[in-house]
Amino acid sequence: MTRDRILETALDLFNQEGLARISTNRIAFEIGISPGNLYYHFKSKTLLVEALFRRLESELAPFMDSCVSVTALDDVWLTLHAAFGTVEKYRFVYSDIDYLTREYARLGKRIKKITAGTIDAIRRMCGNLANSGVIVADDADIDSLAFHIVLTATCWSTFVKLMPVKDPDAIATGLAAYHVLSLLSPYLAPEARPYMDYLQGKYLRSAPLRAR
Repeated sequence: MTRDRILETALDLFNQEGLARISTNRIAFEIGISPGNLYYHFKSKTLLVEALFRRLESELAPFMDSCVSVTALDDVWLTLHAAFGTVEKYRFVYSDIDYLTREYARLGKRIKKITAGTIDAIRRMCGNLANSGVIVADDADIDSLAFHIVLTATCWSTFVKLMPVKDPDAIATGLAAYHVLSLLSPYLAPEARPYMDYLQGKYLRSAPLRAR
């Protein structure tokens, strides 16, 4: 469908070149349709961006829900894959957050709500891990973990641009997942350590690029 092609092309362009630099005319050109055809589906760039944002919210919802049932490191591994996959797919939101919150005020409020909800979901996940004996952490530790996990996840696409590598975009999100797992390491119960080492090694093998 033309509407889906517009959204997919816009998402790709926003991710590659940034939200501020891409016009609706450019999107229409890349698809090979007239600006009027695009206008039929989306009367403005704002409506197009809002449609993509609704997709982001929809794809993050299962991740939020799954955090409630996380009780083991395997669950953390699967949850991280879902979360980082979604953040990577819609990375323009996080890379251009200053522009987005300034130019799209309604979306600015919604991304703040998403962030608050994500911190709460991760807090519950860490609480479950503590209750299951996977980590040893009190309420203050769990609050700090939740904050830093969400910080790493949402800021990764911006941070990699500062890393001393030739192609920041080539750095796999698996490396980000590795660093999130590392945040749990100081709190691990001794019996959970071997499996954590296995998971971290798996991520490093799949994401060999790292800063030098």
